[in-house]
Amino acid sequence: MSSSVDLEDPPFTTEVEPWQSSRRRANDSAAVNGSAAVFYMAGVPAQMKEDIMYSTLLAQIEADNMFPGRPMNKRKEWHDKYQDVLHNLGWVNKSFRETELGNASEHESVARLVIELAAEDFQGPELDLLDVLMGALRDPANNDPLEVFDKMAVHGHDASFQIGVVSNLEGTTLLKLGAHQYNVKSGTPISSALFFNFDPLSEVPYFAVQQVMELDTDVYATQRDAVRKQLAGVVQDLIREIEM
Repeated sequence: MSSSVDLEDPPFTTEVEPWQSSRRRANDSAAVNGSAAVFYMAGVPAQMKEDIMYSTLLAQIEADNMFPGRPMNKRKEWHDKYQDVLHNLGWVNKSFRETELGNASEHESVARLVIELAAEDFQGPELDLLDVLMGALRDPANNDPLEVFDKMAVHGHDASFQIGVVSNLEGTTLLKLGAHQYNVKSGTPISSALFFNFDPLSEVPYFAVQQVMELDTDVYATQRDAVRKQLAGVVQDLIREIEM
């Protein structure tokens, strides 16, 4: 797989700062592909990792082609197209849950809200790893991956991104993914989709989908070469390993 390798807002106000967590195993890894940041637990095969990155990146691009700029008023249509591409490539939903907040500004930050929304679907260790992933993205060593992420995720006062964890237990690989989209009605444009602190005086409509997915590898194998060909011109620009 071709990819480039580089392979002050306050943290959460909790007694133990989750972003300082180091609870991960050797051979865990993480990567940005477009507007998605994903943590891969040890045991996920290299081919599966590529398949996940390429298929979800293609879904982003296809949805962006139909709804440029990912406008908030087209949030469901964008996500429906994203889902259609994934399903056609062999992804099967094990669970799917939508959340719509009229105003998310009562929450501390986007990163905090990501954790709150993921808590229902992520098991304890997976939630810890989501913290680790966000902590890694805040590290200056990962400025390049974060810039790639925000380039795809931020559109002025709108932001749209995906973040999740991939596990491989007893040969079953699951992607637990949160897809998030929000709009800041007033104030300065968003500079970082994930690391945005809410202003309690602002109005911030927020839409999120939490889902657990499994890839039918037999279906995807018939399309892998075509996906690689479609992404050949953008992979080098849009995929980065995250230094853990």
